[in-house]
Amino acid sequence: MMSNRFLTAGAMALASAALLAQGSTQTVKGLQVSVKSVTRPDKASLRDCPPATNSVNAVQRPGDDLAVVTVDFKVMPDFKPLTLKRPIAVAADDKMYNTSIQFVDIGSVPEYTCQFVYRVPQGTKLKTFQIEGASFDISALESK
Repeated sequence: MMSNRFLTAGAMALASAALLAQGSTQTVKGLQVSVKSVTRPDKASLRDCPPATNSVNAVQRPGDDLAVVTVDFKVMPDFKPLTLKRPIAVAADDKMYNTSIQFVDIGSVPEYTCQFVYRVPQGTKLKTFQIEGASFDISALESK
């Protein structure tokens, strides 16, 4: 019979593996999704996903930051045309932020990269990027 010490260590190893998996690639409704980076530019394009011809830009305002989460998508063989809700970013204080970027013609190209722009209070640390029930740990991806 195993001691509680080994069971606890095993449970901690499993929990650590689950947290690491959050930052890696996940499949969401037939789309392979991989979060690549989080940046804080002064301005950012508000192009739909996959990127289209929308040429509207967001500009940083005093007291706010623009947080741009860059995500790679790959359409998998089991993908069926669908609509996706806009992804959200969750801060370290658990406050949720919405993006104006929306999904359009999701399966129209086999692979693409999208940038989801979030306007957050200056100094806000983002914790997770969430899309259709999948959660990605982005806390270590931010570059200043």
